[in-house]
Amino acid sequence: MDNELDQLAFSFFKLFAQYESSLKENGFFVSGGNKKVIVDWDRFANEVIGNNFINDLGDKAEFANYILQEPPKRQSVNEEGNIVWQAVSNENKSVQSLFGHISRVRNNLYHGAKFNGSWFDPDRSKRLLESSLEILERFKEKIML
Repeated sequence: MDNELDQLAFSFFKLFAQYESSLKENGFFVSGGNKKVIVDWDRFANEVIGNNFINDLGDKAEFANYILQEPPKRQSVNEEGNIVWQAVSNENKSVQSLFGHISRVRNNLYHGAKFNGSWFDPDRSKRLLESSLEILERFKEKIML
């Protein structure tokens, strides 16, 4: 399964990077401290994808429903100063939450939290990667001109 996950992660990273590049080129960014460019995923989700995203996904809606129901966890620090995984609320089912969760999938992978030579929870990692990739694939024509 490691090779399959590696390929999924590569495809996901590549498409996510293409999104971020296109979003910046199309003005979906804000300036942070030290003039840092921050991609404005919320604005993109609201203005381009919209609240009808589940219907727009059609037969791919199951992927969004999975991510919204079982969002990727986030790292936090416990009382002892150790890094732990913290559950994320699944109450918000908005398009902003969906793309926020997809961004967290990317962050968890990119910053090494889900992979340190072997995949943590490979079945869940696979499902999150596949779901995120399907959603990004479905909406890519909306931003990649």
